[in-house]
Amino acid sequence: MKHVEEYDNSLVGIDVVPDHPQPEISSLASGAIKKARMRLMPLILMMYLLAFIDRSNIGMAALTMNQSLGLTPEHFGFAVGIFSFGYILFEIPSNVLLERYGARFWLARIMITWGVISMAMAFAQGVVSLSILRFLLGVAEAGLAPGIVFYLTTWFPKKELARVFSIYYLGVPLAAIIANPLSGYILDNFHNVGGLESWQWLFLIEGCPPVILSVIVFLYLTDKPAKASWLKPEERQAYQELMEKEQQATLAVGHSGLKAMFKDRRVWILGLAYFFTVIGLTGLGFWMPQFIKRFDYSDTVVGLLGTIPYIVGAVVMCWWSNHSDKTNERTWHFILPSLVFSAGFVVAAISDSPVISMLGLTLSTVGMLACVPTFYTLPASFLTSQGSAGGLALINSIGNVGGFFGPFLVGLTISLTGKSQNGLYLLSILVLFSPLLIYLLSKSRRQAAGWR
Repeated sequence: MKHVEEYDNSLVGIDVVPDHPQPEISSLASGAIKKARMRLMPLILMMYLLAFIDRSNIGMAALTMNQSLGLTPEHFGFAVGIFSFGYILFEIPSNVLLERYGARFWLARIMITWGVISMAMAFAQGVVSLSILRFLLGVAEAGLAPGIVFYLTTWFPKKELARVFSIYYLGVPLAAIIANPLSGYILDNFHNVGGLESWQWLFLIEGCPPVILSVIVFLYLTDKPAKASWLKPEERQAYQELMEKEQQATLAVGHSGLKAMFKDRRVWILGLAYFFTVIGLTGLGFWMPQFIKRFDYSDTVVGLLGTIPYIVGAVVMCWWSNHSDKTNERTWHFILPSLVFSAGFVVAAISDSPVISMLGLTLSTVGMLACVPTFYTLPASFLTSQGSAGGLALINSIGNVGGFFGPFLVGLTISLTGKSQNGLYLLSILVLFSPLLIYLLSKSRRQAAGWR
């Protein structure tokens, strides 16, 4: 344990400052946190689950849509990736408005607009209209992910963050576990129903739930602990005092203003690290169905096989995030799964065996799901208030540039070489830059109250 404490003193940052211990959590506040976790996290999980379904179901739709619309791998990669630019352009303004108007109203607004546009994708006529709709989907969904992360940092103390982030990020594997088999079934069984192609029904069916859930979000979500009428008055007071102490401790080593946030090199380096992580994440997520399809499985079987990596990854993610919280260590809990993330692509590409390929895709998925929730704890260590909303959005915006390059570069590589395995090798190399950046930053200078 002494070794861990000594290691934690060589933290990432710019200046060496005295240590600022995290506030003690009273029994009243602890009980209130448990109530908040039980009330808020299922809804947060459902929101991100539906968001990930509607941004990634194009990967399954591509199994029949690409031929119907005459899309090449390069066209498909571009249409998928252009989502990120719509997201990036409106992400920071969206998060600033969320901080101003409250999560309850703003997140509900996001859900309605993205649901409607997701359904409209059923009527794309080619690469141009599909790309426009994907861009608009990014605009509609802008701010959701960093908005949720910001929201969670206002509700939960730092020692709880990896755990609640892992619950929130369970939306990614659960989206695949639920949507992949459903999408495969729709593709195999909805041909020419009502005069529409099966891929069109996929977008229509899977775009409805967020519109419905937006009403529940608006009625049920609570903006901050001080407004939680479902807590006892003494619990609200203890909860609010705890979170205010947390913010004060964070301000001692960080900042709360937008101007200071833009000048902090940690924000930009974290954004660049996330950029390479997102390249791998989106390259894996959007192309996995087609990587599996190369073994000539039916669409239903492709959907079922695509759940395996996410089931395994979900279990590992929850265990790994809890371990990070218990040890209060962050840096290596990000670096190690990132290396597994990269290695998995090589394993998937190196063999023509479907079993070995699935093993590699599973390894990459496990690494990806384990590293991302831990990553979210890093900026929360020095950003608060408006600086947190804007800083998280900036980091996510930089990262989401990778959301364009991941799918597009894989598609371009496949078009140029004619081999899907080369796309996997490319992803393996690019993902390695993320843990390298975090490692170099962690060794750059000492900071007594930064991320661990």
